[in-house]
Amino acid sequence: MLRLLLLALSLCGATAYAQAPDWRSVAPPLPLSAPVTPATAPVAIGGAAWGPWRKLCREQWERLDRTPRRDCLNVAGVERDAPARATRLMLAPEALRGERLAVLRRDDGGITSLTHEPPDAPRDGALLPWRRHVESWSLTARRIPVGGTFELPVPDSLRGVTCRPEGLSRIEARQVLVAICAVELAGRLGNTGQEARIAMAGRIAIDLPSAMIVAQGYASRIETFAGGRSNGVVITAARHWLE
Repeated sequence: MLRLLLLALSLCGATAYAQAPDWRSVAPPLPLSAPVTPATAPVAIGGAAWGPWRKLCREQWERLDRTPRRDCLNVAGVERDAPARATRLMLAPEALRGERLAVLRRDDGGITSLTHEPPDAPRDGALLPWRRHVESWSLTARRIPVGGTFELPVPDSLRGVTCRPEGLSRIEARQVLVAICAVELAGRLGNTGQEARIAMAGRIAIDLPSAMIVAQGYASRIETFAGGRSNGVVITAARHWLE
């Protein structure tokens, strides 16, 4: 959900798309395998560096009346680093053949290394968007209080996304914590002289053993202004999942 900010800013110049009765309703649903049941005690997440997943995918509807853009990272290798209490992942973008992203994720969820493999500084830029996605999908081990809230960071913003736990569920055989998340942001669009107001809302599913966000679906409402007058509203939607 968190990478939507940069996508939204890139779309602000697009022709406005008619709003749904409630723009939040366009958020894609989570692929839950069981009903959500309220948690009765704080929920612990994290402790394992990785799970059984072989692919990380995302879909983005830049226009709701068009087919979403889909791309994936294939998990090309998984290697346990016992002394570091971490797992080394080799991720291969489907759309960038020959490119590899090496990730070292600790059991506590911290990412200590995330690099192009083999090292190649001039080509690092091609993997930068994926690097930020992987970082935003990885949470650190913690206890989530019942009835409280927690924040997820938004890159390049001092304000994070506020999430409220909804309850426990499952995605296939994995237990997940489902949370409802939202944020509103405002600011100038570079040197364009325009202002933007961006609201995002959706749900996420956090894998309890690993603290990875294994699924999320969200919608965004983007409105830009020039000289105090609205340029119109763009509604977008996106989802990501691990499989």
